[in-house]
Amino acid sequence: MILPGRAHIGHILRYVGTPLGLLFAWDVAVTAFWYYAHPRWTAEFPALPITLLGSAIAVYLSFRNTTAYARWWEARTLWGAMVNTSRTLVREALSVMPTREGAVTVAHRQVAYVHALRLHLRRQAPWEELVGRLPGDELERLKGVLNVPNAIHARTGQLIGEAKPDPILWPAIARTLSDISNAQGGMERIKNTPLPQQYATYPAIFTHGFCLLLPLGLVESLGLWTPLGSTVAGFLFLALLQIGNDIQNPFENADDDVPLTTLTRAIEIDLRDMLGEVHGLKPVQPEDGVLL
Repeated sequence: MILPGRAHIGHILRYVGTPLGLLFAWDVAVTAFWYYAHPRWTAEFPALPITLLGSAIAVYLSFRNTTAYARWWEARTLWGAMVNTSRTLVREALSVMPTREGAVTVAHRQVAYVHALRLHLRRQAPWEELVGRLPGDELERLKGVLNVPNAIHARTGQLIGEAKPDPILWPAIARTLSDISNAQGGMERIKNTPLPQQYATYPAIFTHGFCLLLPLGLVESLGLWTPLGSTVAGFLFLALLQIGNDIQNPFENADDDVPLTTLTRAIEIDLRDMLGEVHGLKPVQPEDGVLL
């Protein structure tokens, strides 16, 4: 996740630098052709359709970006719920488990679970994170499981049930376990259900097509200033297109994603603090203005 207040001209140019450079080269080529060849068709090229097309594309991109941001925000909300339910699970385990060792096991398993979930959503192998957090025989069994975090969570529920906690308080911890499962299900829904193809393909086609037509509609009125005017206007459309592309899939381990590494580290610190453990862990710090 890119932190606020870190934007600078270098970052902006890297953000859409390649398509913007191609657009500028096209604008220069159109302007040079107009300047030296003086084609008659440029004076007859209708400006009104270009204006209408630009307005329609801007509305389309804004709607697509609103939908993409809704996915990103839901992903962040679900991880916020995961932070809260993880704390609740350990607090309840400390209250209802017959022994402290049982509550500690639940807490350590929840730490392993959130790290496994982070890597599951990013399509990365979880084994290095899980070594030392779970028993060796369980790790071997998990290597034959498709959904590793779900298997860890299910086993945690079994261990709590086998410990025979207070029957009066058991429904509360069962609801917390269900809330964790529901949050994971919501994350997997976002991960496994991309935006419709129309939102992924058409905006790029329309935006790039508009940028190609733009200097043809401006060259007669702007003349030699066409590359500047067309590139600035094209930058706005290209930036809107790229913003939607970046945030529509919030679990891709990219700069604009939900900061899963930061959140899972925060959960681990909180849970170990609740146990009174000395761990030496520190919150993840941003790198070049980006939280991972």
